[in-house]
Amino acid sequence: MIERRPIGIFDSGIGGLTVARAINDLLPNESLLYFGDTAHLPYGEKSPELIRRYSSRITQHLVESGCKAIVVACNSASSNAIESIVKAAGPNMPVIDMVTPVIRSISAEDGCQSVGLIGTRATIASGLYGETMNQLNSNITLVSRATPLLASAIEEGFFNDSIPGAVLEAYFADDSFKNIDSMILGCTHYPLVRENVQALLPKGVNVIDSTKIIAQELKRVLTENAYPYTPEHKFQVSDLTENFRCSAHYFFGSDINLEEVSFS
Repeated sequence: MIERRPIGIFDSGIGGLTVARAINDLLPNESLLYFGDTAHLPYGEKSPELIRRYSSRITQHLVESGCKAIVVACNSASSNAIESIVKAAGPNMPVIDMVTPVIRSISAEDGCQSVGLIGTRATIASGLYGETMNQLNSNITLVSRATPLLASAIEEGFFNDSIPGAVLEAYFADDSFKNIDSMILGCTHYPLVRENVQALLPKGVNVIDSTKIIAQELKRVLTENAYPYTPEHKFQVSDLTENFRCSAHYFFGSDINLEEVSFS
């Protein structure tokens, strides 16, 4: 039987579109249902309790919409609400988070001794990246820094401007990352300013493309990845803004199915 159900992907806003794009590139025959919780962004400044509440409700919505897998394309939700998300998804629903596959990939690399991590306050405060490294018995040193202003600057559409670069320069000014081997962009917005990050790091530091790692993990979980039918992508938001519309067009073209969905 051909599995035609969509893959559910969610984030607080536009950041998860980077993950959706990577999944579409790797699995072009899969349908996607993307939900951006634009009414409640950014998650990185919310309490863990609120993040769990929002994430659980969106997960339930994606399950009720017939999705066959859930991709938590938000580091703040992955770091603070994964248990609630898995519970809401149910026992037979695959759930892919932004943390575990990335740490597993890094831990498998030879010669990696020190890794940098930038992310939202909620992501860094959760400590989940370090905990996951310890669970994998990794000897890698983790150097973390919260960069709370960066996601908001990107969300407002400044990723083609000089503002994110200036914000990053301020966060990197103390050379905390001068001895790292690799850098984790611990927010799905951050791949949009990957070149800015690379320019501020010592030569040879590997800026990890988490979006591709997540797409590969999803492919592994689904096992079937090529079907003879035309996929259908849907994009839903809790608050339909012009900024999200423009960002969705940027990643997927102008002919997209975009709608606002409100929860009772």
